[in-house]
Amino acid sequence: MNDSPPRILVVDDNLDLADTLALQLQHSGHPALARGSVRDALDALDEDPSIRLVITDIRMPEVDGLDFRRVLKHRFPALPVVLMTGLPLTEEDMVPPQIQVLQKPFSLDVLLRAVAKTG
Repeated sequence: MNDSPPRILVVDDNLDLADTLALQLQHSGHPALARGSVRDALDALDEDPSIRLVITDIRMPEVDGLDFRRVLKHRFPALPVVLMTGLPLTEEDMVPPQIQVLQKPFSLDVLLRAVAKTG
């Protein structure tokens, strides 16, 4: 049994950005870790059952954030996901209406509100 506090996983192919967001979350009282790829993120999820929220970029090489979200919904159905993007969304992105999407750049307040909405 893992008694560690719930953690947030931040995923972005720009690992510097993911690290920065994770540090901001940590300084705001939310344990967080960063990963630079979907593969590394899935490994982290398999290894760390304390992860209770994923914040992921949409535009990433190999597997984009929308496909990653679909994998998460299959493997971890109760795990909330917040998406982020630096590019405008299009109709082709097919983002479900209930999903939070943060438009980069965003403030720490916006990030913390998104975390709070996930429960």
